[in-house]
Amino acid sequence: MAGYVEKTLAGGEEVIHRANFNWTYSFIPVFWFSLGAAPLAMFFFIQYAAEVPFEELRVGWWFAIIGGAAGAIILINHLIVLSTTEIVVTTFRFVYKTGLVSRHTKEVSLNKIEEITLEQTVWGRLLSYGKLVLRGTGVGVITLPDLDDPIRLRRIIENAKSAMRTEQRSHDDD
Repeated sequence: MAGYVEKTLAGGEEVIHRANFNWTYSFIPVFWFSLGAAPLAMFFFIQYAAEVPFEELRVGWWFAIIGGAAGAIILINHLIVLSTTEIVVTTFRFVYKTGLVSRHTKEVSLNKIEEITLEQTVWGRLLSYGKLVLRGTGVGVITLPDLDDPIRLRRIIENAKSAMRTEQRSHDDD
């Protein structure tokens, strides 16, 4: 299934790179899911392995089910965000698209990107993740979430910008 970017490519435009989220971006939602699922596992074990009757565990089961449902909702929401977000560099532009039902895109032509700022904590340096902030003419600021190897993404954008300038110069010389 083609994503948003593939459906909107101009003639001669190609996808150069798709950015990925770092595993740390999913840590908190997975933690909340685990925290919600643990009481369910515990009550299941208590009731069936230790053979404690349901009547004695009824209130605990309700709290465990509510916690498990809350953790599941947090994780499902996060998985939807992961699967519907596209961060792509093409030969002509940078695209940041989010949304499942409603769609939000921030796109900027590569030659309009004026500044790329890296925000990386000590943990980000150790675990190779960070945020990029792109500032461009006409689009304002695009702040990206924690991505895998943000320095590589920055280099890819800069190389694509350079290739685009070289291509324009060669056309201007003709």
